Amino acid sequence: MRLAALSALGAMAPMLGGDPGIAASAARPRPSSGESVLQIQAKELWTSAGKRISEGVLVVAGGRIRSIESAADIDRGQPWIRHDGILTAGLVACWTETGTSGELQDDTRSVLAEARAVYAVDPTHPDFERTLAAGITSLGIVPGPANLVGGLACVIKTAGGRVLEPEAALALSLTSSALGRSTIQGGFFFGASQDQAGFVAESDGGPETTARSTRGTREPTSYAGAVATLEQLFKRGQGPFGAAKRGDLPVTIQAWDRHEVLRAAQLAQELGLTGSIRGAPLAGDPDVLAALRASALGVIVGPYSAQQTRPSLESVKLLAEAGVPVAFALDAPVHAPDELRLSAARALRSGASREAVWKALTEDAARLAGAKTAGTLAPGQDADFVLWSGDPLDLTSRVLSVWVDGKRAWAARAER
Repeated sequence: MRLAALSALGAMAPMLGGDPGIAASAARPRPSSGESVLQIQAKELWTSAGKRISEGVLVVAGGRIRSIESAADIDRGQPWIRHDGILTAGLVACWTETGTSGELQDDTRSVLAEARAVYAVDPTHPDFERTLAAGITSLGIVPGPANLVGGLACVIKTAGGRVLEPEAALALSLTSSALGRSTIQGGFFFGASQDQAGFVAESDGGPETTARSTRGTREPTSYAGAVATLEQLFKRGQGPFGAAKRGDLPVTIQAWDRHEVLRAAQLAQELGLTGSIRGAPLAGDPDVLAALRASALGVIVGPYSAQQTRPSLESVKLLAEAGVPVAFALDAPVHAPDELRLSAARALRSGASREAVWKALTEDAARLAGAKTAGTLAPGQDADFVLWSGDPLDLTSRVLSVWVDGKRAWAARAER
């Protein structure tokens, strides 16, 4: 599928008169500079987790961050704006099918190592505008759990259709839905509490588990068969499997039940794989936490529902304290983009530190998704940032405008 570019929704500083709390200078760029420069002074600028600069100035040139200055260093000869709120890096959402219209799955084969998620993405899909409105500037598009090897995940910008990483990770699944082929697949009822319909209590799965499924005959039909197949594929080392074994390509493994997570962590450790596990809601289990630490994999959690059990909600806190990188899944179109920040708020309320939660929305999310130039505000990084009305970890704060590659890509209706 050809990736058509989205049209830019906005321009540079001189056209920003509609944003509240923002004042634009009328000064023209220096004629000799040869590049368009924009300076954004914010009441508070968040460069990364735990780092806040009062009256900081973000200097953007050529779609990238050139520098971070103090208010005293503003060059009045270049365009500049002032924002009476908070400026942060754009949010990064992991594990989503945004804009793919359900084209990331093939029921006929269990191993699709060469399939590329990037070819299923339509950047003109209306889902991207909704994602921008939530302050999300980069997405990790990953095939679902129905295939043992789903193919190659990608990272794409939510505006402009620019692909950051066409081969961000090799997607694997050690969930029951990857076993066999059936019209009734098992699925993790994420958020189901023990007294709620949909909760399934299995002795090997702990208090939150994958439902039993009626499996067909498509190989593999068992967990043992799944592991054996993956071990053979990595041993042969052809294509993406060789790249992953060499450490050149991360993997992202979907695993939910306690035994699935332990199996995935052990496989990654034995094969020397890097990357992440999507799931692992029972990180409070000492054995699970120890296995995750030993594997050196990150963990992608959520989305968290209103009925989420306490052990799942506390996972972000426990994983972060153990030094395990954490990020939040978006899982669109099943879940709305606003739920990304809602999951973060629920993790924060359940004891996770503000620093850990913000990293899970930005720099750790970028790391686990494979977005090397996103997630932080630093020289050389892409100029992807958000202007907020207040603290972005406070759900009463609003997104005022979203900037991607140094251009305003979205603004709240009242400010357009």
